[in-house]
Amino acid sequence: MKIAKIYGFDIKIRLSTFLIIGLVGFYAANFYASIIAGATILDLVVVGLINGLVILGSILVHEIAHSAVAQKYGLKVSEIELYLFGGASKIEEEPKTPKSEILITIVGPLSSLLLGGIFLLIVFGIPIPLSAILAVTLLYSGISNIGLGLFNLLPAFPVDGGRILRAYLWYRRKDIISATKTASKVGSYFAYGLMAYGLVQIFLFGFLNGFWLIIIGSFLNNQTKQAYIQTVNELTLAKLNVKDMINMPRLEIPFNLTVEEAFRHYFLVYKKDFFPVVRNGQIEGVIHIDDVKNMPVERREDFIVGYAMRSIKEFPSISDKDTGKDALKNLMRIQNKPNLVVVKDESDDFVLGFIGEGELVSSLRFCRLNPEKC
Repeated sequence: MKIAKIYGFDIKIRLSTFLIIGLVGFYAANFYASIIAGATILDLVVVGLINGLVILGSILVHEIAHSAVAQKYGLKVSEIELYLFGGASKIEEEPKTPKSEILITIVGPLSSLLLGGIFLLIVFGIPIPLSAILAVTLLYSGISNIGLGLFNLLPAFPVDGGRILRAYLWYRRKDIISATKTASKVGSYFAYGLMAYGLVQIFLFGFLNGFWLIIIGSFLNNQTKQAYIQTVNELTLAKLNVKDMINMPRLEIPFNLTVEEAFRHYFLVYKKDFFPVVRNGQIEGVIHIDDVKNMPVERREDFIVGYAMRSIKEFPSISDKDTGKDALKNLMRIQNKPNLVVVKDESDDFVLGFIGEGELVSSLRFCRLNPEKC
């Protein structure tokens, strides 16, 4: 769900994010009750709600810091997404140098530590009277932000500290894949450590908080593996020219054929999800099986394919000089099927072919089997 747009990128929030507000609010209310005697139910609700929103805003500031510096270094940021475990800046490519990665990464934890320091300074360093609710809110938010900043500095890839570790190894080894592999292993060790500690808390001490540590550890382990695979795939695709990846369908549907004829003579016979649509020897669009299914059966004889297809202009296009990484970035932005990127010649007039998820997977598989050719 999109809630705002800042610095040119969308701010999105998942429904699971509201669990953060609830969990933070619950612990903040308990914290308040342990300090303030005679706290009312209304006080606890207000403290919980305010602290939940403050922490959510703090996470957003953390991610905006990452994204703003990433843009400064020429990296495209598509969106910031807030979810159950915090937030993520969707930076569409890897940093180009170890220095840029360190600077993009370090500003996140520094912003959290700065916020935490400001909140605590207001409570302890400024001689102004504060209400109990405001004082406890600032105190709890200050401690939470400092905790968030320090946690993110742990060398557990792909969290910030792990990315700083990778940047250091990248600088020393001059090999980002090797650096990512090592940082990922360290990240997995931290993840398994969290899960083990969670089990100890549950079975030895009976602390239900151990379940939360197991969930976080499992999530971190999964993210570590995905981040490593994503890095390797992006760097591999960056070495491939799209000319070597193009799929030019051998079967094309004429523009003036009816949808019913296309369904019976092409989709049913060849069992493919889509076909290019041609007129006068030029590809003008694509018709997908979903386009056919969404049309009432009784109307398929009345419509020609040319008016049911999706125009070639609706699909993102790249030049035949671009790389597989460019194709991947464009595919990731597509919301509806078919997930296709159009490859055109330098004049931008002639369609050479298409690249979809299948072509990317085949190219990556080929490179894994024949690394010397990639």
